[in-house]
Amino acid sequence: MYVARSTDTGGRLVVALGRKAGDSVTRSRARRVARDVFRALLKQEPQPDILLVARDDIRQQPRREIRQTLQRLITRGNEVVHPNAPARGDPNG
Repeated sequence: MYVARSTDTGGRLVVALGRKAGDSVTRSRARRVARDVFRALLKQEPQPDILLVARDDIRQQPRREIRQTLQRLITRGNEVVHPNAPARGDPNG
């Protein structure tokens, strides 16, 4: 995963999945899950630009595990790029 400070008001998500990640159905499922997690976790401002690169076969991974892993990665990436941003659920933010 690569993260950068966004130049726009909203963040952007790019998901790069090669054939090693699985067949087209698996890759499409992973992209859908990634977009869903990105939208749900980053409703607050500021949002980073994120490039996700899947390097392993994800066919055997349950959707729940993919979702949890992406949530951790995207949250961590946002904290690294924007260390002073209020935490999710923070009443002061």
